[in-house]
Amino acid sequence: MAASKKTTGAAQSAFRGFNARHSPAIDRFIASFFKGKIRSAQFPFIADCYRDLSAYCLRPGKRLRPLVLIAAYLGYGGDPKRIGEITPIAASLELMHSFLLVQDDVIDRSDVRRGGKALHVLMGERYRGAVNNEHVGNDVALILGDVLFANAIEIISSARIDGDVRTEFMKLFANTYELTAWGQILDIMHSLPADIAPGNGVSTSIGLLKTAYYTVLNPMCMGHVLSGRVRGVAGLVERVPIMQFALPLGMAFQLRDDILGVYGKKKDTGKPSDSDIAEGKLTLFVELAVSSLSDAERKRFISRFSAPRKTAKDIAAIRDVFDRTGVREIATDRLGVLIRQAREALPGCRLREAERKVFDSLVDEVARV
Repeated sequence: MAASKKTTGAAQSAFRGFNARHSPAIDRFIASFFKGKIRSAQFPFIADCYRDLSAYCLRPGKRLRPLVLIAAYLGYGGDPKRIGEITPIAASLELMHSFLLVQDDVIDRSDVRRGGKALHVLMGERYRGAVNNEHVGNDVALILGDVLFANAIEIISSARIDGDVRTEFMKLFANTYELTAWGQILDIMHSLPADIAPGNGVSTSIGLLKTAYYTVLNPMCMGHVLSGRVRGVAGLVERVPIMQFALPLGMAFQLRDDILGVYGKKKDTGKPSDSDIAEGKLTLFVELAVSSLSDAERKRFISRFSAPRKTAKDIAAIRDVFDRTGVREIATDRLGVLIRQAREALPGCRLREAERKVFDSLVDEVARV
């Protein structure tokens, strides 16, 4: 296993303790926000959809992105007395995360999310009998994703933050989701690929765009900006150590997800453990396997992996290639390298000690597979 052995019990509990302190407030705000939307809905169908969105957004989850924002805000000297004003902004990132999950599940034809039915499945069950459109669930879910995007902007526009801080925050916000969109497109372009060139490194680019910026780097930069303590050139200078810490941690988060996507358990991940294989996702596992096979084996593997419909036998055969080529061990070792890089870079971030411990503990959480 790639995890560092240095972790202490105190460090292990720091992120979970931080989560326990702040996630309930994030969830309370989201619940209250949607209650207001339900009360003010102009039509009954809007109220029904907002009830579904509220339940969907409040399903059990890590709340990682809003927590990273809050930890960075406090760590860089933000006023703890203003945490009630910062929490809604953090919650907007959770709404954006839900928006992207809705899109993800439609694109991947995935029926399960966070232990429940995907939103497009729920919408299909509700509306399919009323219209002669077999895709109505997908259609409604995609537009509800747009609603969540609009809700996030509404929350941010209502926040009490200074003009310069707001401008810089919105630049980061826009950059975050533009990069994520490009990562999603790259992912789509390489799912069920007709061919896979050995060593093309596409999975790394996907992980960088779709996960590392979105999950750790930009939420951390957002918290740094919201703290309002360091502006101008000094603020930009601090982004260098943030990047040195956050990018390897974000890539480790993606790699951990890839490992769990093949070998994890549904009760832990909230989705079937064969989902990445069934969807033909171009992960590091696939790239490593392809690079280890002979030409004939590679052709057989790609033909099987890229088939839109896979049997249980196909999935077992693909897993067998992963096992035979030792890619799980290579990926786990690579995870360990990324974890070490993040841990070594963390002291360079000028965080308060309490929040430094939270981020150190987050590294430990990501290292656990």
